[in-house]
Formats: sequence, structure tokens, C-alpha cells
Amino acid sequence: MRSTFLLLATVIAGCSSARGADRQGQAVAETFKEPPVVASSAGVLRISLTPRMSTVTVAGRQATLMAYDGLYAPPTLRVRRGDTIRLRLTNALNEPTNFHAHGLTVSPRGNSDNIFLHVAPGQMQDYEIRLPANHPPGLYWYHPHPHGFSDEQTRNGMSGALIVDGLLDPFPTLRHLPERLLLLKDLQIRDGRVAITHIGENTIRTINGMVNPVIVLRPGETQLWRIGNVGGDLYYLLTLDGHRFQVVARDGNRRARLTTLDTLRLSPGARVEVLVTAGSPGVYLLRTGDIDTGPAGNKYKGAVMATVRVEGSPVSPVVLPPALLPVEDLRGKVTNRRTIVLSESNDGNTFFIGGKTFDMNRTDIRVKLGAIEEWTIRNEADELHTFHIHQGPYQLIEINGVAQPADDHRDIVDVPIKGEVKVIIPFTNPLIVGRFVFHCHILSHEDKGMMATIEVTP
Repeated sequence: MRSTFLLLATVIAGCSSARGADRQGQAVAETFKEPPVVASSAGVLRISLTPRMSTVTVAGRQATLMAYDGLYAPPTLRVRRGDTIRLRLTNALNEPTNFHAHGLTVSPRGNSDNIFLHVAPGQMQDYEIRLPANHPPGLYWYHPHPHGFSDEQTRNGMSGALIVDGLLDPFPTLRHLPERLLLLKDLQIRDGRVAITHIGENTIRTINGMVNPVIVLRPGETQLWRIGNVGGDLYYLLTLDGHRFQVVARDGNRRARLTTLDTLRLSPGARVEVLVTAGSPGVYLLRTGDIDTGPAGNKYKGAVMATVRVEGSPVSPVVLPPALLPVEDLRGKVTNRRTIVLSESNDGNTFFIGGKTFDMNRTDIRVKLGAIEEWTIRNEADELHTFHIHQGPYQLIEINGVAQPADDHRDIVDVPIKGEVKVIIPFTNPLIVGRFVFHCHILSHEDKGMMATIEVTP
């Protein structure tokens, strides 16, 4: 379980890796920068997005791909709890698309976070997404969700960050820390186009659309890093030379306490918010390690993601709180139990939930508002799958029979090969009445059938 969390970096003193950078032969091309920001004003965020075929430069190579308004790293949307997002989506692609606000606990109906709305080529759709006043603050993200096209469009670059402000507001020593947003996104380029080929093959891995950007901190400085895997299918296994991580939040949900870790494992769609405290002056590499998702899955090699330079005058250490805020433990409140089985065909081209492929016109599960359900998610395949449900987070309570601490809620969890997890999902917020989906967040699996529908009724 140490690998399933995202981290806050506490330093291991005196461990410089400048020579490691030389061994990697990594050319540093760009200074770290973040996507543009569109923030709410007077309780409303207004934005127009137009996905279209665009030519962008990534890692010194030009590629023609699908992008929002020609940006491989589109705007970060920043809101506060209780705000409303008013978004106009104009589809300039030659295939259907739509808009999904991943992780938000908002309505799935009408023109809110409704993935059953499809915007045809040449058409426009206005979305209005209202956040409740008690919405968890943290890092979320947005991407298209039209069945059959989600993987292709996200792998082209159609994804961006959505931040609900206020994560550190309750903690006086932390609330003014500098922030950095690190969005992990990958692409494959062939003949000047994005290639949708074997996952991980000849893949360019980027942070905010940059390859190996330089991040600068002062010795002893603590920053809040918001890290999100906003690609379609790849995993990340992050380490920072000479440093450790301490987790503040997972999947947009604040943890009950800081957890110190060496490695961060980010499944497709997962986010983590961590404190990073710089060590001695020197050069350190932020790396992603080798990943093997199983005999029927994919193997891909690691890479250097960023170069971290620690330089300048030292900063006085920040006093960390002994605990954060309590997280509700849903055990003991369960009203119903279900088992959900993930499987796939022998040729790996069709994926199933409960032996069925996705049908948007079929309702697979009905739940009464107020239910708190324990789901056993079982993976019968020879590769990893990830479990995600829309309209809010859940509590992970077991992995292969091993109990998990009640430290956080989340919306992404890996389901082990030939194994299972248990989660508790609260269907208690009146906002989520309506129809939505749950699925594997490896988007190629979702598009090939591993998605199902659920309806919450009054």
C-alpha cells in the first residue's frame, strides 16, 4: 500500500544527483511553466473551449493532434466551493465529443456533468456545473468522455486540470505555501500525427506538455505540488532523488494525516497533492520507474520527468501540523453489498463488467438515495484494471483481504491481477440523483466495453 499514495517531499539530507543527470544524458530544454489559468469571479467561472485539429510542438517535434483551442496543455480551471462553471464547448472535430469534470461531486443530469450528452461535429453545447458549498477542495481534472472516443481524444491531449481552492486553508503554517501544478501526459508521434499504438511504445512523457523541465527550489523551501495523471492509459511510478514525499490529499480529497513515502504510484486518472521540502543545494531528478501491468498488459520503461535544482539562499523550515482533519469512516454504516466482476476476452479486444460490454441505453444498477454500499471489485484478468465511479469518491477498505486504514477517500484504485478490492460508496448526496457510470479508467479498456451504468433514484 505504500505505493498507492501520492506524496509530500521530506528531504534525505545531502543526497545530490548532479552526476545522475549526466549519466542520463538528459538535455534540459525548457524552464518549468504551468498551463494558463481561468479562475472564477463572483462565484462563476466562464470559459469557452473548442477542440480542433491543431499543430503543436512537443519535445522539439511537431505533431498534428486534437487539442482545446490549439493548446496541448489547455487552461487550468480554478474555482471555489459553491461556484458555478459555465462552459461552452464548440466541437470543431470530425467526431463526437463532450466534457467530463472528473471527480467532482455534482449533478449528472441535464447540462451538468452528463457524459451521456454527445456534442456532434460542428455543434455547440453549454454546460452549467454547480459545486456544493461543502465540496472537497483539491485537484480534479477534465477530459472528453464519449464512448468509443475517450481514449483517442485524451491521448491526443484533450485534458486539463480543475482545482477547487482551499485545500490548505485550515492550516496556518501551510496555507501560504507556493504551489506547483504537474500534469503528467504522454503521446506517441508517427509521421507528424498522434499514433494510437501499443501502450507505452515510443512514448514521449511530459509534464505540462514539456519534456524534462527544470524546477527550482531554495534549500529548505516547502512547496505544495499538485500532481495529476491526465493521460489515457499509462501508469507513473514517481521518485525524487534524495527526497521523500508526504501526502496531503489523494484524488482531490484531503487525508486525515500526512503520510511519508518514497515512491508515488499514479494510475490513469489519479491525482496526489504533496508537500515537497528541498534539501541541500544540488541537482535532483524526478523520475518515473519501469511498469509492468501483467502478462496480458503492458511493459514500459521509466524516464526522467523533470530536473529539480536546489539553489539560492536557504529558507526556514515550515512547521507541519501533527494531523490534518478527520476523514469519515464508512465502515459500520453499510446498507447493501454487491460484487462487480471485471474481465476480458482471450484476444484482449473486448472488456466486460459483469460479463457485459457497455450499453448506454441499459441501466445496470439502481440505488436508492441514502444507501451506503460495499462493493467487492474482482479482477479476473491477467492485467491490472482501475476502478472509477463518477459523481464522488469512495473509501477503500480492503486489498486482497488486507484491511486498509480509514485515512482518505478517493476515486481511483487499482484492482490487482486475479485479485479484488473492497470499497464503500456513499450514495447520500442529493446532488447525485440521476444516471452516471463506473468503469476502468484505463481508457482503452473503457472504450472497448469495460464500463457500466448506475442510476441513483430519490
